[in-house]
Amino acid sequence: MHGRRAAAIWRGVSAAGILVLIAGCHSGLTQPKANALGPNHLAAEGLATISSACEMQSFESARSGLIVSETGLHEDVFTLRSRASYASLAFSLDDALKLEEVLQKSLKTNQQSGDQQECVQQFEGYLETLTDPLVERDKLAKDLDATAFKDSTKEAQEEVKREKDLEGLAPKSK
Repeated sequence: MHGRRAAAIWRGVSAAGILVLIAGCHSGLTQPKANALGPNHLAAEGLATISSACEMQSFESARSGLIVSETGLHEDVFTLRSRASYASLAFSLDDALKLEEVLQKSLKTNQQSGDQQECVQQFEGYLETLTDPLVERDKLAKDLDATAFKDSTKEAQEEVKREKDLEGLAPKSK
């Protein structure tokens, strides 16, 4: 009897542990949603993180320490390690393009030292290599959609014309 009770308690604790593990993984605690604060906040966080890392190390070292992953998807082009919490910040395509823009503006103001500025410039170029293929694919898809729409419109107009021609040829009944 005592063995059954211990087994039941063990199963209950195991089930509770699994639920906590699943809830913890999906709660967003490990990857904060910086998007909730807006794209400018995420770009500002990215700029601060990149600038800070570039003060102390080369581009290659900074990149390998900051870029957590590169998925190449619209939702998450890449994830950047936050300098404050060390959590991964996911950058969507729009966020990544905004970060590129902020980095370019930062380079124009020329507030960094030579090595730091070069590192930031390399980061900006690196981000372009991640976003440009996605932007190009979007443009191509948009062009294909526009072409398909034009073709279908033309086809529909021709169909209407054929129907009118057939109506004109049909014998009229009284």
